[in-house]
Amino acid sequence: MPNKYVGIDVSKFKHTCCIMDDNGEIIKDSFDFPNTKEGFDSLVSSFEYLDNPNNFKIVMESTGHYHFCLFKYLVSKNYQVQIKNPVVILRFKQSKYLDKAKTDNIDARLLAEYAFNNPFSPSYIKSYNIEQIQRISRAKYFLYQDKQRTINHIHRYLDETFPEFIPFFKKKDGIKRYQGRNLLDNKTILWIIRNFPSAKKFASARSETAEKIRCMSRGKFSLVRFNELRSIAKNSIGFTSEETEKIIIQLVDDLIRIQEKDDELDQILKPLIDETAPNLITIPGIGYRLAGLLIGEIGDVRLFPTPDKLVKFAGLDVRVNQSGTSDKHGCLRKRGSPMLRYALFQAAEKCRIHCPELAEFYSKKKTEGKHPICALTHLARKILRIVWALLTTGENYNSTITD
Repeated sequence: MPNKYVGIDVSKFKHTCCIMDDNGEIIKDSFDFPNTKEGFDSLVSSFEYLDNPNNFKIVMESTGHYHFCLFKYLVSKNYQVQIKNPVVILRFKQSKYLDKAKTDNIDARLLAEYAFNNPFSPSYIKSYNIEQIQRISRAKYFLYQDKQRTINHIHRYLDETFPEFIPFFKKKDGIKRYQGRNLLDNKTILWIIRNFPSAKKFASARSETAEKIRCMSRGKFSLVRFNELRSIAKNSIGFTSEETEKIIIQLVDDLIRIQEKDDELDQILKPLIDETAPNLITIPGIGYRLAGLLIGEIGDVRLFPTPDKLVKFAGLDVRVNQSGTSDKHGCLRKRGSPMLRYALFQAAEKCRIHCPELAEFYSKKKTEGKHPICALTHLARKILRIVWALLTTGENYNSTITD
């Protein structure tokens, strides 16, 4: 039976479809249908009028999340759909037309031409576990971004109302007690900031408060430390207002709510990872948060027959520009999911601290004269190869796993 080649240009409220026959002739010119159940049913009705589902080759662009519902609907109706990178379609357009206007009708026709002129390999729906892991991990990623912004705002206002507060807890006798922003992960610290958002407020704190803080901190914040901080507060250079104090209290409440939401997502994420790929947790330095991002962004590892293909998918391959006697290697291509690269670099930072073999690899690259960021990139690439090996074989991590 002759094939039918379909191009669908997707958008938020409507989609545009064009259908070609086996000779490359348009048998149904571009037409719109709404992004609703009725619109999807009308599209399938027009397909059924022409042929059975096995003879349709449908191509859509991966444009954010707008193609998701239509893709699932068509697959549920036994249609084969190929989701293509918009960059690939753009290159195809440039190879055929030097100058062509861009409209939804033209784009739909172009996608149908691509389906007609190129090999067709249908895309598949991710497994339920991987799809849910991706959704939860991305939600946790965005919560983490909100958390960092909220912490930055708290620092900004504390620098006005009680500028000596953060340095007091960060250092004691020249020793750093807390690194970076982890200070605000401490529930006792948050309680102090919320109840005493300015130096003026803390300067008037009573001894009953000191005992309460000591109990909350399990003795780490002693009466002596309390008196030291209160003495600093009495001589603070900070200025405050009632409005600023209310802002700080609100920000602390926001930070607590973000952490509660993150903990709730953790309770959903952990069983899914334990069922799908628990061996990723065996890599020293990688926890459930990073494992979730890696699993969700990689998807089905069977789509990558070699680790090199996965490296290219992650955008960690290097640009090569060779012509005649010139052979230049440039920066990373940075294609694919930015969240996958984020997870890999975070994993590299953690693994170089917690995993002796990977720490040795990182040190070796630095000894070779590579910049720390370049060495970290090599480590991220190595970790991705290890992840590929673990997902492919199902084995746990051990020191003998190499590139």
